[in-house]
Amino acid sequence: MGESPSKMLSQPLIATLLATTLVGTVAVASPGHAAAPPSGETIQTEVHDQVGRRLAGICVFATPYPIFEFPDFCPARSDPSGAVSVPVPGPGTYNLFALPDSGSRYGAQWVGQHGGTGTEKQARRITVTAGEAKQGPTIYLDRRAAITGMVTLGPIGNGTVGIVGPDPDGRRDPRYAPIATDGAFHIDWLGPYAWPLLFQADGYPYQWSGGVGNRLLAELVPATTTPSSTYWYPLRRGADVAVVVPDQPGPGRLVVRNVGTQDPVAVVDHDNWAEGKQFPLISRQQVTLRWEGGGIVRWYGGTDATDTVPVPVRDSGGLELVLAPG
Repeated sequence: MGESPSKMLSQPLIATLLATTLVGTVAVASPGHAAAPPSGETIQTEVHDQVGRRLAGICVFATPYPIFEFPDFCPARSDPSGAVSVPVPGPGTYNLFALPDSGSRYGAQWVGQHGGTGTEKQARRITVTAGEAKQGPTIYLDRRAAITGMVTLGPIGNGTVGIVGPDPDGRRDPRYAPIATDGAFHIDWLGPYAWPLLFQADGYPYQWSGGVGNRLLAELVPATTTPSSTYWYPLRRGADVAVVVPDQPGPGRLVVRNVGTQDPVAVVDHDNWAEGKQFPLISRQQVTLRWEGGGIVRWYGGTDATDTVPVPVRDSGGLELVLAPG
């Protein structure tokens, strides 16, 4: 399903979907984003600048396509010779992301086929087999660049711009850029490539540049090393969604993810889910819903991530979703 920008309708049509889900009791623990225990598989590479100098202290991590999230801590940094051994959680296909420290002269990048890129779609995919120390492409870092922009259709409250989805554990992306009250923002730690940007502001849904819920379909915004034109972005209000967990009058957290990327597109805390909670989502995407509270985990339409039912968020209006016990 396409996920292009949509126009708001003044009278949203409320479609009611009821899913019967099984309830499982689990020990509640934060899933976190720490690196998985080492299993022996690694990706070996080196970090250079564009004239071939070897760079030390550059953070490099691997992520399976199309997943993207910042780790809680850097799993691997280049040594004085530029060499770095990047751990992966097991056999599979991965992309590499290089993340210099915020004060570095170099910019972040996805490691592409021939140099850096700002989009995971163009990153070099590296397949690692069981027990393998796979040789990856050499990382050539470029000088850091910036994106200057202006968000319109405010008012803006507690707004941020970043390149990675929200953290379902409630931690913020450490590299987010604040949106000023007049809508201005400035991101200055990226490599000089075109990037998808994620916008968030009070009263508005999370949305990628171009007004979509899928990061891989977002409009790409160039980061430049010299002053350039301002990127203007009109915030979309999205579709109203209401979720009710009728037998759970206590607190809990709902995480809504885009089907195509598994990026969270909403993280919603509420004190009484039996009375329901309304929030906005960007339309023209499909999403999955996972609710957790009081030691209970519920997936909309299924029992876990493998069989949950995707929900289309349409232009025609909002949704009322009921997560009932099985």
